[in-house]
Amino acid sequence: MGSSANSVIRQIKRFFLGAPLDSQSEKEERLNIPVGLAVFASDALSSSAYATDEILIALVGMISVTASTSMTEVSIDASNLYLCFPVALAIASLLGIVIFSYRQIIQAYPDGGGAYIVAKDNLGPACSLLAAASLLFDYILTVAVSVSAGVAAIMATFHARTFDQEVLEERSAVALSVAAIIALVLMNLRGIKENGRIVAIPAYVFIASMLALIFTGVFRSSVFAHPPPLTFHGVQIGVQHMAVGLMFLKAFAHGCAALTGIEAVSNGVKAFKEPSAQTANRTMVVMGGLLATIFIGLTYLAMVYQIVPVEGDTVVSQIARTILSGQDIFYYVVQWATMIILILAANTSFGGFPRLAMILASDGYMPRQMINLGDRLVYSNGIVLLGTLAAVFVVAFHANVHALMPMYAIGVFLSFTLAQLGMVVRSLRKPVAASDSTEARPAVDIKKVVANGLGAFATGSVCLLLCIEKFMAGAWLVLICLPLIIWFFCCISKHYRTSQRLLALAPGTYHPVKVEHTVLVLVAALNKSVLPALGYATSISKRVEAVHVELNPAATAQLKQDWEAWGSGIELVVLKSPHRSLSSTLLKYIDAVEARYDHDVVTIVIPEFISKKWWHHLLHNQSAITIKTMLLFRPGKVVTTVRYHLKE
Repeated sequence: MGSSANSVIRQIKRFFLGAPLDSQSEKEERLNIPVGLAVFASDALSSSAYATDEILIALVGMISVTASTSMTEVSIDASNLYLCFPVALAIASLLGIVIFSYRQIIQAYPDGGGAYIVAKDNLGPACSLLAAASLLFDYILTVAVSVSAGVAAIMATFHARTFDQEVLEERSAVALSVAAIIALVLMNLRGIKENGRIVAIPAYVFIASMLALIFTGVFRSSVFAHPPPLTFHGVQIGVQHMAVGLMFLKAFAHGCAALTGIEAVSNGVKAFKEPSAQTANRTMVVMGGLLATIFIGLTYLAMVYQIVPVEGDTVVSQIARTILSGQDIFYYVVQWATMIILILAANTSFGGFPRLAMILASDGYMPRQMINLGDRLVYSNGIVLLGTLAAVFVVAFHANVHALMPMYAIGVFLSFTLAQLGMVVRSLRKPVAASDSTEARPAVDIKKVVANGLGAFATGSVCLLLCIEKFMAGAWLVLICLPLIIWFFCCISKHYRTSQRLLALAPGTYHPVKVEHTVLVLVAALNKSVLPALGYATSISKRVEAVHVELNPAATAQLKQDWEAWGSGIELVVLKSPHRSLSSTLLKYIDAVEARYDHDVVTIVIPEFISKKWWHHLLHNQSAITIKTMLLFRPGKVVTTVRYHLKE
């Protein structure tokens, strides 16, 4: 492909991604707390938009609103609603423990890596690979779930079912979700700082709208001591009568979806401004505070206003409609901010996945291409890989959030558990110096051991509950995918270790060995592009043959006639091909030449002419690519191309 093609590609690339950045700009691209919060906390903050729904579904079930003309009012058993606020407080307490643990991780491992590095350092390679597989899988699902949920919310807003075309709607959802993923990939390829500026505005609009909604709701509930409960028309489904303790545990496990995404900061410490660890820790605290405030506030309002889950509507939507009655503009601000943050929640994965993939590649568990920084100082290969895998899940599950959700969150809680267990082991292995200066022996930090141990027990229990409860709904796929990902890691590691061993130089002095080789110049027709190839061949070897595979007898006859004048005395070998097969006939002859001369190497020279226009390249036979491909895995063969550039 000519220089014009490269120029066109560069222009397209610059249009979408911007001009390349030099390596010295890397520190300038790092994030401060406000921008870092938008990049790495969108997933965690967005989870507050549906975590309360999960708690209420576990406590009171789901209401299915019917279109019956009788509109019979059904009394809702809201006696369990009082449990939602204690559950939210328990989850917030666990959030505090996990934040405490990850602040320690950031301080102890300022180069990033989160649960993977902690497990690798304290629990061994098996646990570290399990943590890495869990996180990578969860990052992929975060993108698929968040984008699908955001698209579903947008389509619901525009009443996509008006024409009752469910198949068309499903295809539209898939197409829009894939388009959103492509947009996120392009946005992240532009660079982390520029990406942060893009996502900051909708992220902070969401935060402001949620805080305003909570403040307004609390104020109204204090003024009107007993706000009227909402009533629903329809059929109640899924309400289960169970012991309060079991119901509390179930609601707790479901509501822990609020914790997804908080580990991303620890994986991307190096993305923050210096001092990176300190900036990341402060971002973690701000994120935890905002998440706890929004989550507890929404759950409190749901309890006070007696909001219950309704099919086709969200708890946030009901709260906003109840509190902001008559204020349509503010209601739609809340709704649109929620929809956008759900889609942008996927952006957190684009910050965490490539950096974790880079660390794994540095350790030999992922392709080494994941280490390379792109033009915009981001790990471009990791971004593209994440987008591709997420799009595969979206297409495979038809952008159906309910089909994807059972697999979601299990991986992240597994990584939480391993990270906190690792910190317990670290605290026991590396105790701090005793406070009493007269006592030489070190002392174990009991506070850290207890906090991390309690957190590991709680997150491990949640992970187990999610696996059991959602197993038949799709969680079984997680239990299959994680071992496959670990097997993938091990295969890559084995290949790199084997390659390193086989490529290692033995001790001693190396002397170049003279190579005897035969050169075969492939000739389809005699023209100006062939002559430089013949000249090159005679310059590197005394044994040169021109080889022509006969596919057209008339063309072969013309070639023989021309060869007498232009062949430079080089022997022309014509290979008969009764089945018009270029590759198999050529391969047989190459093997015969190799056996005949017993040379070390057979060099195949391919003449090729290059047009000035890039698209002209598509109009010519691509046999050179076919020949190079079929000889790729054959030892003792060297393939070289001698190009002749057309001057128009």
